[in-house]
Amino acid sequence: MIRKKSITIFIFLFFYFSNFAFAEQGVLKTISLQDEPSKVVINTKLNKIYIPHKEDDLVTVIDGNTDEVESTFSINGGPNGLAINKRNNKVYIVSENGGKLQIINSTDNSILRSISVGSKPLSVAINSRTGKAYVANSNSDNISVIDSGVRKVINKISVGKNPVDLAIDESKNHIFVINQDSKDLFAINGDSNSTIKKASLGSSPHSIVFNPFDGKAYISNQGSNNVFSVEFKKRLFLTSIKTDDFKAGETPSGLALNKKGTKLYVANRDSDKVSIINLDSKKIEKTIDVGEGPTQLAFNSKTSKLYVVNRKSKTISIIGELPETTPMSPP
Repeated sequence: MIRKKSITIFIFLFFYFSNFAFAEQGVLKTISLQDEPSKVVINTKLNKIYIPHKEDDLVTVIDGNTDEVESTFSINGGPNGLAINKRNNKVYIVSENGGKLQIINSTDNSILRSISVGSKPLSVAINSRTGKAYVANSNSDNISVIDSGVRKVINKISVGKNPVDLAIDESKNHIFVINQDSKDLFAINGDSNSTIKKASLGSSPHSIVFNPFDGKAYISNQGSNNVFSVEFKKRLFLTSIKTDDFKAGETPSGLALNKKGTKLYVANRDSDKVSIINLDSKKIEKTIDVGEGPTQLAFNSKTSKLYVVNRKSKTISIIGELPETTPMSPP
């Protein structure tokens, strides 16, 4: 009798705590926008989400506390790639058509400085330790280096053909650049502004993120519908490509990592889904339906929500833990 009761209590406790340990993720909310969104970045200090609309010269700001549109402001020249400078809490936005980097005051959305970079800038990344910003100029085949203190270009680094995205290992001050037309990866030393290493990639590399927890860069490859990782060891010599080869959905595009670097989120543009890859088990943990044409996403470490840009449907899908079911009553 005692054994039977103990087993019953054990089963109850298992399912009770399982409700919390394995909370299901799904779309919590969908925000409709008037204009086609292009990319997304999150200011975790202010809990604000910034979404540029390249075709309409606008940027939408969403309040991360309410997940409602807070404001919009104008940026000329086709605003596209953007990043947050954690040192001064400013928003950096590149204007693709205007060849400019705009520095925005996050308090009132005013333009503090407009800096000429290169031709058709697509992406920007900032090393918060050094205060330098790096802009990928796709038509110029180079990277502009901007000192955020003096707010001007201090160097330009030649890379491959059509650089489209970049990521930074802040601890080692290394910048990784993917070049779509030359199908390669450049690793740059941020101290000397010189290329340390380059490696060939598969067809159509699209996006890159660096995971500081495992020291790997993850790259989406639209040509082969997969995501692979590149691991660097000892002075950044390339030790392996495709150390992990994750099959994603159709046309994997934007990438994002969770706060602890244990999960990789992939926006699959042509299958209208987001894949969640568990980097410990190296398996796809879940696939979530979102809006039409998801191209970019960003993880909010403050709220543990994922914001997905759906270009075709002109919406933002917000993914998070779905409301939990009421735990069963004890026997």
